[in-house]
Amino acid sequence: MRLYGLDQIRGLAVLFMLVFHFTYDLTLFGHVSLDMREGFWFFFPRLIVFLFLWSVGASLELVHGSQIHWSSFNRRLIKLTLIALVISLVTYLLFPTVWIFMGTIHCIALVSLMALPFLKFKKARWPVMLGILILQFGFDFGVKWMARLISRPSMDFIPPYPWFWVVLLGMISGSWILKLWPNKLRVKVLEVLGVHALKIYLIHQALFYALFSLFAWLQKSL
Repeated sequence: MRLYGLDQIRGLAVLFMLVFHFTYDLTLFGHVSLDMREGFWFFFPRLIVFLFLWSVGASLELVHGSQIHWSSFNRRLIKLTLIALVISLVTYLLFPTVWIFMGTIHCIALVSLMALPFLKFKKARWPVMLGILILQFGFDFGVKWMARLISRPSMDFIPPYPWFWVVLLGMISGSWILKLWPNKLRVKVLEVLGVHALKIYLIHQALFYALFSLFAWLQKSL
């Protein structure tokens, strides 16, 4: 049974991701001049990660909340782990100074494992989530702190800490929000994007890069 509301939320994250990376590539190829490190363009990718990780938490709770279905969980985890390894290998070969060692897929695989105890110990979700938020926003132990600890650049850096609080929020609020989701609200485009989120994630940047590279070549040739 498909959870249409969850598909649409995940699809919205995919749509935002496509917009962000298309704009990022426009700046990379010099077609527009935007500072992607501040203002809206700084906030936008963090919203995208939030939506993806919230969806992970909501999905784990809705699918495995009463009982963990190990066969489906293990299949998904193995698939994510293999994809993460391929991403690391390919980016290391192509961009050895900024290769991805902890990107979005890596993070999703790890937080899925981290979330397992919280499927059983539901009362621990709130204190752990609030503890992470206090450390992140009260004491500045956030993503930048993690980046300083690791002290190496990466094209995509999404560490499980502090982002795990979003997964816990998804576990806490997912079923409640989706119960309130109007049954008649069926945005087909978002549903399709949500169902095929992983495939789109894997291929979209390569397609964008190829498209802009072809356009740049045609500009020089004409």
